[in-house]
Amino acid sequence: MPRTAGISAGQIKCLTHIAYYILVRLIHGNLRIYIMYIHPAQARQLRTFVIASILVASAPSAPAHAEEVGECRFNPETLTFAGTPVEQATCLLRHVGLLAERTPQPLPPVLHSLLESDRSPSAAAKEAALAAFPEPYQTYARDHAGDPVAHTEAGLPALYFVIHDTSDPFYGDDPFPPDLDTDLRINSFDSYMNGTFAAAPVAHIFLSRYGQIWAGHEFQEPWRATKLESFVIGPNARGRFVHIETVQPRRFLPGYSDRGHTYGPTPGFSAAQYRQLAALYVYASARAGRWLIPAQHNTVDAGIPDAHDDPQNFELERFAAEIEKLVSVDKAGP
Repeated sequence: MPRTAGISAGQIKCLTHIAYYILVRLIHGNLRIYIMYIHPAQARQLRTFVIASILVASAPSAPAHAEEVGECRFNPETLTFAGTPVEQATCLLRHVGLLAERTPQPLPPVLHSLLESDRSPSAAAKEAALAAFPEPYQTYARDHAGDPVAHTEAGLPALYFVIHDTSDPFYGDDPFPPDLDTDLRINSFDSYMNGTFAAAPVAHIFLSRYGQIWAGHEFQEPWRATKLESFVIGPNARGRFVHIETVQPRRFLPGYSDRGHTYGPTPGFSAAQYRQLAALYVYASARAGRWLIPAQHNTVDAGIPDAHDDPQNFELERFAAEIEKLVSVDKAGP
């Protein structure tokens, strides 16, 4: 991008983001909260550009549909995506390909049936999920099995089960190890626990490739792990989503050296990850008292600048097959 006199390319990019977010804040009368997200040094540097952004965002030509955010049309007032639970899941479970290319895919019958039902997970399905967990997480989960899930400040319960991949460890130009599912570096939780990966755990759950689980936050705790929650809607959205980080390494695409051009291994998830991901879904849904709507990090943020591209190489049918096994206990005879 050619540089404008006195303005760096990075400042122009930042201005684009600020204009977008300020537009949403102005529409909902919530601009003051947004300003808190701007780093003080950045705010001083971009004071002129912020003022320009406000003028652009408040212009009469602002589209009437701007109240809905992203491709799956999140409503900041109801804190839900557009449509029925089945329609929401169909949008939020589109396949996320290389470089975040999203393509439609059919919703597996088991998910269609569960989301269409007004029933909550049965006690038998909840117990099947608990029994599937490894120790020490199983004991931890049983201790909290009777507790509710998170709620927003307005009292709305968690509704979305968001699947992420860690995109870490990052191998740069080095090849992936030959056995990802047992490699100690890949499957260590140390960086997520000790503040190396981020100052605080970025999700409720971390799930290794050999199926071990570490709770970064209990499901009762409102947490945020998407741009939608952190920057567009803000604190009001915390508690509407539960977040699951699945361990998956990344490396550069051939010929690239920036983190915007990376890829994960194939298969992207191990059999143990699908099994535990399904158990977590059933368990969290049972605690919520309804079937949560599955989603992915990328599709939640789709349409927001710099949306992440995870999870990569996620096979929806394998996830659904593991859910089917857990809920089939309801069909079994005595």
